[in-house]
Amino acid sequence: MAETFDYIVIGGGVMGASITYHLTQQRAGRVLLLERQALCSGTTARSGAIVRQHYSNDFSIRMAKESLHIFQHFDEVIGGDCGFTTTGLLVVSDEQGEETLRANVALQQELGVNTRLISPAEIAEVAPEYSSDGVTQACYEADTGVADPTATTYCFAQRAKDHGATIYEQQAVIGILTQNERVVGVETARETLYAPVVVIAANAWSVALTQPLGIALPITATRHPMLALRRPNDLGGRQGMHSVGFDVRNGIYLRPDLGGVTLVGATDNVLTASDPDQYHQELTVEERGFFHKQGGIRMPGLTRAVPRGGWAGIYDDTPDYHPILGPLPGYEGLYCAAGFSGHGFKLSPIIGSWMAQLLTTGQTPEDMRPFAYERFAQGQEIRPRYSSSGVLG
Repeated sequence: MAETFDYIVIGGGVMGASITYHLTQQRAGRVLLLERQALCSGTTARSGAIVRQHYSNDFSIRMAKESLHIFQHFDEVIGGDCGFTTTGLLVVSDEQGEETLRANVALQQELGVNTRLISPAEIAEVAPEYSSDGVTQACYEADTGVADPTATTYCFAQRAKDHGATIYEQQAVIGILTQNERVVGVETARETLYAPVVVIAANAWSVALTQPLGIALPITATRHPMLALRRPNDLGGRQGMHSVGFDVRNGIYLRPDLGGVTLVGATDNVLTASDPDQYHQELTVEERGFFHKQGGIRMPGLTRAVPRGGWAGIYDDTPDYHPILGPLPGYEGLYCAAGFSGHGFKLSPIIGSWMAQLLTTGQTPEDMRPFAYERFAQGQEIRPRYSSSGVLG
């Protein structure tokens, strides 16, 4: 006999796990999380897992601020060790981006973010590993940190199970079942599972799930490479952590990791992939050279760093680089939480809470309203100030 649930969440990354956990906190009944492979085996595992508040619109800043608070108190609020470490964030710009940076910092300060503008000369005081060459304006956000994406996902999943959720791994969803314009369940490669509510949180794979229903999610899978460099011992120490850095001018970010490693990634889309299952997951020779060179320009000590490999992950980019959150048209009980465009990890605590609130009460949180699916057809796309960088928002 087929199993029946009250809610089915598709996607075992950090977002799906967070939604599942928060549904159990709402005593939502029988909740099932489905993952086609293993938990955290997709895009979350390849996330930079940077937790910052530096955004260019008020609702994203408020979301990031609430999520940061949860990461800072994760064991107390959620339970378990998410690996969060405070590092600080340095954002540098040249003359072309100076006005945008100033406006963003002013908005962030207005909303209570602990950030401030600094001069190029002050960079040596707050983030001495970084060079100020070519910088005309910078800002420093003291509370930014990094976390462990795999540990975070498993904490959400384990707490969800502790509160009664069911999690099925190796269960690929091949179709969403509907009847009389409403959702009735899903078909997996193994079985049929029933529920009146289905939440799609499957990153770029969400597109294939809605296409048979006549719903075209405006999500493009984009490839994002990242190089790992072993820092010299005199650069933060082998176990030391330097500040996260965003170089708007050169289109890169630098993220400290354990074991004296610095990860260097791109702030812009590098290569569009038509199929998230068919993309090159290794770095090319050209990418290794580019990231090592650009990383060394902004953090000179990295010119002496030893490459320790790297990888490429998939982002689920929307036209405005902001997610699609809430109900999808045409079918009662069908919801989406995808299209995060590289912002999903840091926002996962608050988005999971908001989605659970919407699903159990029917009420959309105010700051979640701008992310409706319909905004693209209605000409209400979100316009980030960083027009050349989807990652910064």
